[in-house]
Amino acid sequence: MHESQSQEKVTQNNISKIQVILERRLREASERDSFKSQLQGELTRACVEEVCIQEQFPLFPSLASAMPTQWTRTGLFSNIKKGERRILRSEVLEGRSDYRVRMSGEELDMYDNDVFLHAVQLAQGLSIGEPVYFERAAFLRAIGRGSDLSAESYCRLHESIERLASATIFVDANSSGETFRLIDKLKWGQENNYWIMIDPMIVSLFANSYLAFIDMEIRLRLKSPLAKYLQNYISGHSIGVHRVAWESLRRWSGSRGRARDFKTRALPPALNELEGVGIIERWGIKDEVVSWTRIAHARSKRRS
Repeated sequence: MHESQSQEKVTQNNISKIQVILERRLREASERDSFKSQLQGELTRACVEEVCIQEQFPLFPSLASAMPTQWTRTGLFSNIKKGERRILRSEVLEGRSDYRVRMSGEELDMYDNDVFLHAVQLAQGLSIGEPVYFERAAFLRAIGRGSDLSAESYCRLHESIERLASATIFVDANSSGETFRLIDKLKWGQENNYWIMIDPMIVSLFANSYLAFIDMEIRLRLKSPLAKYLQNYISGHSIGVHRVAWESLRRWSGSRGRARDFKTRALPPALNELEGVGIIERWGIKDEVVSWTRIAHARSKRRS
């Protein structure tokens, strides 16, 4: 009987040791899980902070707006005349072969471009989901239309904003692609105030792309739509001499007149405008090629 009690005691001791070991292992596992959760939380917070930084609309130089450089080499915003606007359905826009842009909606002209560029100015520093507020009279003054605050002028602005909100853009580049709207949401009220939200894809695109900075102070002094298109195009290139086939500019800019008229009647006055405001100098047209020298901005420290 004594031997039986001894064996029972040994068994109980072994069970107690196993329980102690098991409890220790469970505590260690719990601590590991807690530590793992803590690390995951820190990583999640870091990722959220990084995304917020990436998806914030960038800040531009003083008095400038911007467009992705690739956009300046397409017909996204075109030099079309009154009455020429077409309705597009997934139509490929004129542009370089390495960056194909398709669009559905009403064609966008250089007035629409002015409206978009100022909306982008107002969106600087905002994150995805943050709205842009503006009053329509102040908006018209900012894009150089402040001398005419008529009902017709307000209607033209509203129609332009609606075109930007309804246009759908498709981009195909290097076996990848994306689709977006220039303005994601739009709201307006009786007090002449507007509320717009830039498409999240646009915010991300501006935050992670090479941008062409467009001087809006100089833009207000340009009169012809073609000169404004060329300002976009030239702003997407480096300082110095540049050459391009004038026929390419005619197609990319959406100019639909005769090629000869573009070369002799439309292009020279537009280049003269750009030279007059200090964007280019020493321009010339020879045979099939137009050339110019892009000048460093007056406020830029970069001279080459």
